[in-house]
Amino acid sequence: MRVLVRGAGVAGLTTAHELAARGAEAVVVDRRSSAAESASWFAGGMLAPFCERESAEETVVTLGRQAAGWWERALPGSVQANGTLVVAPSRDTAELRRFAARTRGHARIGADEIAG
Repeated sequence: MRVLVRGAGVAGLTTAHELAARGAEAVVVDRRSSAAESASWFAGGMLAPFCERESAEETVVTLGRQAAGWWERALPGSVQANGTLVVAPSRDTAELRRFAARTRGHARIGADEIAG
């Protein structure tokens, strides 16, 4: 079976990958000339679902964790999960406190720990 997939963003490429894994010939076509023009360039394929918890409900984190697991299965050896580093300037201290209150399993670290 030959299938046309419109869009070479995360959703289109993921769809093409899954179709090919099931034996279909996936042909991907994208009308954009540059990845920088696509939604995926800005936010697609979130690999840090815990960062979404600052402003989203727990369901978003749950689904994001499932999606991150898909990347690990789809690209074995290419994805390594070691946590999420959230970096912000000192003016965003209030937002970091809100983030910490809405997440779990975090630790506040400084430049020495990041560099080390």
